[in-house]
Amino acid sequence: MLFTKSANKHPLAAGTTGLANCWLLAFRSPDMHIQFTELARQYGPIYKFWLGNKLCFVISSPSLIKEIVRDHDTIFANRDCTVAGRIASYNRNDIAFCPYGSSWRTREKIFVHDMLSNSSLDATFNLRKDEVRKGIRNIYTKINTPVKIHELAFGISLNAIMSMVWGNTIEGERKEKIVAAFSSLVTRSFDLLGKPNVSDYFPVLARFDIQGVEKEMSNIMQRVDEIIEDIISERSKISSGKIIEDINKNGGRVDFLQMLMELSERQDVKTAIGKTQIKALITG
Repeated sequence: MLFTKSANKHPLAAGTTGLANCWLLAFRSPDMHIQFTELARQYGPIYKFWLGNKLCFVISSPSLIKEIVRDHDTIFANRDCTVAGRIASYNRNDIAFCPYGSSWRTREKIFVHDMLSNSSLDATFNLRKDEVRKGIRNIYTKINTPVKIHELAFGISLNAIMSMVWGNTIEGERKEKIVAAFSSLVTRSFDLLGKPNVSDYFPVLARFDIQGVEKEMSNIMQRVDEIIEDIISERSKISSGKIIEDINKNGGRVDFLQMLMELSERQDVKTAIGKTQIKALITG
């Protein structure tokens, strides 16, 4: 689904009008993709509708989608940022909501070539393996006890990701408490990011925060920021010699936080990032 604010006077694609738009807005649900599919049968592979004052287009044709994401990627690269998304992304400093341009290209380069490169993933393999083993041991202790597999799988995945992010900066009981708190905050933030918000569809009402989304997300991100600040501060106190020693000792375990902090210390303008960008890339 694409949003546009263009004042272009060219004829637009066919689409819903009047009461149908009100119905889509009022009864927006997690199953909107089904509603969009039904509307595509009526209006064709590309059609428009309004969500509040935002003109949206839905494209269901594989060939059109291919043309957009491959041939015209730079035109459609910018994403409409919701109120919750702006707060969660540290004011659009992450990959998802950062406006297309030099800043986005810098983040994309760091994300793809530094954080998710083959060498980086290989270096953090042991960190992920440890978390999977812990998860399996946890399941083993629950023999003859009903378990919710999706919750266990989500927990193991999240623990593995967080281990890749900050490695062994925190350990023991403190790590368990922080991981539990962080997991809860991430789950709540995901819920808010997917929650329909009147402020997104009618910006003139955003100042009133009618549904309390902005306030709740701000509270969540304040706590997230405190956790990350704590970890960055603790990592900064560790000497470079101790870090190298730990890396060699633990079989080449290099976490994302260390990579990003090293990049922030470089004088290379092309990859220059600050603490805000580090936080956004970690949480994004």
